[in-house]
Amino acid sequence: MSSTVSIYVAISASEGVYKHWGVFIDAPREEDKMFLQVAGSDGRFRYELETTDVRQSERLTVASQATVHNEIRGWNCQDYVLDLLEALEKEGMVNGKDAGYKKQKGLLHGKQEGLA
Repeated sequence: MSSTVSIYVAISASEGVYKHWGVFIDAPREEDKMFLQVAGSDGRFRYELETTDVRQSERLTVASQATVHNEIRGWNCQDYVLDLLEALEKEGMVNGKDAGYKKQKGLLHGKQEGLA
């Protein structure tokens, strides 16, 4: 039986040009909760994980292997979150066909800043 966890996209107001985005995995056990993000600035982003008990898992592997596109000018944490959600869907870890998920993902796309 597969277990499910809730995932949330955290959007925080920051003093930078764009709001910071990350993905929070709300696992049942406190030590399995994690916040996945990229941090840095244009052309210098890096993957970061915040948790009290780092454990190797599929979620962590997919998140750490998501490409950080420093070669794309203007790419940032918001793009990382959207790319990570796509990767989680591709790996079957998130049901991309779920109506509620699709609605929330559409709303999230509408919040993306800095689009031409």
